[in-house]
This record gives sequence, C-alpha cells and structure tokens, in this order.
Amino acid sequence: MYKHLKFALTFLFIHGFVSFGFAQGVSMSPTRLFFTGKPGEVVTQTVTLHNGSENDYIFNINLKDWNREEDGTKVYFDAGVLKQSNSAWVTTLETNINLLAKATQEVLVTMKIPANASAVELTNSMLFFTQIGKQKDELKLDKGIGIIALFEFGLHIYNTPPANKTISLDLMNIESVANLADNSKIVQVRLFNDGNVVNDATVELELTNTDSGEETKLNPINISMMPSTYQTVKHQVPDNLKGKYSGVVIVKMAGSNDMRIGEKSFEF
Repeated sequence: MYKHLKFALTFLFIHGFVSFGFAQGVSMSPTRLFFTGKPGEVVTQTVTLHNGSENDYIFNINLKDWNREEDGTKVYFDAGVLKQSNSAWVTTLETNINLLAKATQEVLVTMKIPANASAVELTNSMLFFTQIGKQKDELKLDKGIGIIALFEFGLHIYNTPPANKTISLDLMNIESVANLADNSKIVQVRLFNDGNVVNDATVELELTNTDSGEETKLNPINISMMPSTYQTVKHQVPDNLKGKYSGVVIVKMAGSNDMRIGEKSFEF
C-alpha cells in the first residue's frame, strides 16, 4: 500500500510602486523600470535584490504579459500575447539566480527595441522572480499533508517613447451604487487615460451633509493607468452617513499640477 503525500503549493505575489520586502527578509528595488528607448536602441537598467534573512533562496527569472481590468485587477498572459507587449525585447544575463543569505545582488535588465517598433505606443511586460522550492522548504503536517510556501516578485517593465509627455485623465462619470454583497453604498468614479504615458494618480472623495454642513473625507485611493484604458475607482461610503450629501471628487496626477474635479449630489 502506497501513501501519497499531498502538497499545497502557494505563491505569494508581491508588487508595488516602491521597494518592498517579504516576511522572509527578501526585498527588491525598484519595482518598476521605465525605459525611454527609441526604435533600434538597446537600453539597460538594474534591479537590486537583497536577502536580509539567514536562508539562501533560488529564483527563476521569467516574463509575462499583463494588463489591468477596469476594476484595477491585473490579468496575466503568456509572453508575447498582447499587442502592447515588450516581453520579446527584454533579457537578463541569468535565468536563475542564487540569492545568498545576507547578500545583495544586482540583476541587469536589457531591452533591445526593434527598429520597426512604434515610435508613439507605450509597451509593457512583467519580469517575475519566482522562488524555486527546495526540499527543506517543505513543512510536513498531520495526515501526510505538506505545504510549500513560495513567493515571487513582479517587476513592471515599461518602454515609453521619448516624445510621449502628455499626462492627462478624463473624469468620465461619478455615481452612487449599491454593493450587492451587503447593500452598502459605494461612490464609483470612472476615469479614462487620454494621455500617452503611465498615469499614477490619487482619487479623493469629500462628502458634505447639505443640512448640517458636516464634512467627511474618505481615504484616497491610488491608481496607475496605461494610456487609452479605463478604470473605475470605488469608495465605500461609511454606514453612518445618512441623508443628502454634496460630493466632490478630486483627482491628483503625479508629475503634474493639473487636477480633475467633479461634483455630484447624493442621498444615502
């Protein structure tokens, strides 16, 4: 009689706008590389991995395409599938790296832009550093079940044509909708990136009770949008807000003093 050992394989994917670390003590900086190469050029940048833990880690380096759905969720695809992909242009010297305990390692990322590439379209991909499990990573539990907890870092890679300088968002719509899960209220703001660069922005919502004058500022929501894409930002309205309110949406764009401001009346 054979005993079959079952494993739960867990990937913890981490991404962000600045350097970040994980509980295991591994960090990466930066988390986004912005190339500005012209067609026919070869450009390079470095990313730094630091292992502050007592353990050695092995990472596989691989590429994927990705885009963002309107609700902000990232969706991943095989490399080279999407129209705006630059994954075929990106290489590293290594396919696997051994990050020793208490060590720091730089990885050179090279982008070779084809001579026939568009001189106006922004392209992107994601470079993954995926931990390769070792036998000692296995945690054996009762009843023959084991868990291998692995993690990976995602490095956003963009190439923005040098002539692309327009930072702009169009505030398309503001409306109050019911959250179908619990019937709470949500104010959602629909935006369109009508510029030609990646747009990092903060969406703020201020609500003023038209009877009492009491003001409520909701937590700002950070977004990042590719050109020619839509994104709907959802602000959860506190349950204690009842009555008629005047709402002001303020969209602040990084790298620009320009703002988008919209107003809307609500009744909660």
